Amino acid sequence: MRQRLAPWSFVGAAVVALTGCVAGEVEGGGGEVESLGEDAAAQVVCAAGPTVEGIDVSYWQQHVDWQAVADAGIQFAIARVSHGTRDTFFDANWAGIKAAGLVRGAYQYYLADHDPLEQAELMIEAIGTLQDGDLPPVIDIESHEGQDRETILAGLRLWLDRVEGALGRKPIIYTGKYFWQDFVASDEFVDHPLWIPNYSNDCPNLPNGTWSDWTFFQYSSTGSVPGISGNVDRNHFNGSLEMLHAFAQNRPALAAEFVSQSFPYASQGALKLRAGEVVEASIELRNVGSRAWDTGTYLAATEPRGRESVFTGPEWPSASRFAAVEGKVMPGESYRFTFALHAPSMPGVYDEFFGLVQVDGAGERWFSDAGQGGPPDDQLEGIFEVLPALPGDPVEPGEPVTPEERPRDDGEYLGTSGLCAARPGTSPGTAGAWLLVAMGTLVAGRRRRR
Repeated sequence: MRQRLAPWSFVGAAVVALTGCVAGEVEGGGGEVESLGEDAAAQVVCAAGPTVEGIDVSYWQQHVDWQAVADAGIQFAIARVSHGTRDTFFDANWAGIKAAGLVRGAYQYYLADHDPLEQAELMIEAIGTLQDGDLPPVIDIESHEGQDRETILAGLRLWLDRVEGALGRKPIIYTGKYFWQDFVASDEFVDHPLWIPNYSNDCPNLPNGTWSDWTFFQYSSTGSVPGISGNVDRNHFNGSLEMLHAFAQNRPALAAEFVSQSFPYASQGALKLRAGEVVEASIELRNVGSRAWDTGTYLAATEPRGRESVFTGPEWPSASRFAAVEGKVMPGESYRFTFALHAPSMPGVYDEFFGLVQVDGAGERWFSDAGQGGPPDDQLEGIFEVLPALPGDPVEPGEPVTPEERPRDDGEYLGTSGLCAARPGTSPGTAGAWLLVAMGTLVAGRRRRR
C-alpha cells in the first residue's frame, strides 16, 4: 500500500530460489516502490492452487457501492481504520462490506514514531468485537518514520500483543520484502499470517529467512472494480473460497478433531505385539483451526510432552515424534498420520499418549496450549501389550507388516483388539467431541492427505 492508500498460511506454494529474478516491484518503507533487481536470495512464492479476489479501501476511495463490488465477483474487502487519525470512511466501509455479504477485514497503517499502544486502542475501539466472517486485524507496517530497528521491534510487539489479547485473533502483518529485511529483520513473527505487496510480479517475493508462504498478496494499486470510482488495490487470498471462509471464522490457529482410526476402541482390549515386531499404525485428524498444517506439524508423544517412546524407529522424525505432515493440510481438510510401531524387546504393558505440536520459526507450540484448540495432552491414548518373542522370532525389529501378514496366535491374528475409548465427559458418537484414541488393528498404506 502506498501511503495515500495504505492498503498468513495456506495453500501449498512453489518456492523458487532465483538468481537474477525477472525485474519487479514491491512496496518498501515509506510507501516507496522497490525493484526486485538482481536478488540472489529472492524467495518468490506462487500459489499452488486457487486464489480468491479481494480489495482494500480507505478514505481515498470515498463512497463505495458495496453491492456493486460484490456483484462484480469480489469476495473480500479490507478497510483502513487509521493512518495517524481515524479514517473518516471506516465506519461506512465496515458496515457496507458486511451488508454486501463479503468477508471483511480492517487494517491500521502503523506509525513507528507514534505510541504503539495508543494506536492499538484506536484499532480495538474501531473494530469492537470480531464476528464469524471477519478477518483477523491487520497491522500495515511499511515505513520507519526515522526510528531504529529496536524501536520498531519493541513497538510491533506491544501492538500485536495488545490487539491479539483484546480481539482474540492473531493479527495479519502487511509488509514489503525490503522494508522488513532492512528495518525489522526478524523471524519472530512468522506465526502471523503474511500480506505481501508486489506490483510487477505474478508471484510475490517474500522477506528472506522469514515466512515460507503468504496468505494475502496485493498485486496491484491501480485496479478497477465496479462500484468504486478511480483506482483501488487488488488482492489475492491464497486458497479457495471455502478456505477463505474457514480462515475468517473465529477459530484458534491450531486445532484438530478426531476423524477415524485404523483400529477398534480400547474397551475391547489392548493391542498385543510380539517383542521385536514392527507394524504400521495410523490416526486421522481434521484441521479445524485457522492455520494450515505443514511439514512442521508433528504427531508427538505427550504425558509428559516430548517424552521418548519405547516404540520409536529409525524412520521416525525423532524418538518423541511419531510422524510429520507431508505437504500442507488446509483448514477443513483431514490428514492421516501413519507410522511404524517397533515393539521393544522387554515384554510388558505400555501406555502411549499422542498430541500435535507445531514447530517453526516461532518455536514449539502445542495444540493443547492455552488459546489453541487441542486435543488435550491426555485424550489420545494407546495401550500396548508386548508379549515375549516366540522361539525362532527375531528379537530385533524387522520391516513393518500389515495385520494380514502377521502370524496367527492360537487361531487369531495378533493385534485385533481395540485401543480407543472416550475419557469421562466425551462421547465417540458426538460430533466435535474429543475421542480418546489408541492404536489397535493396523492398516498398511503410505501417509496421505484427504
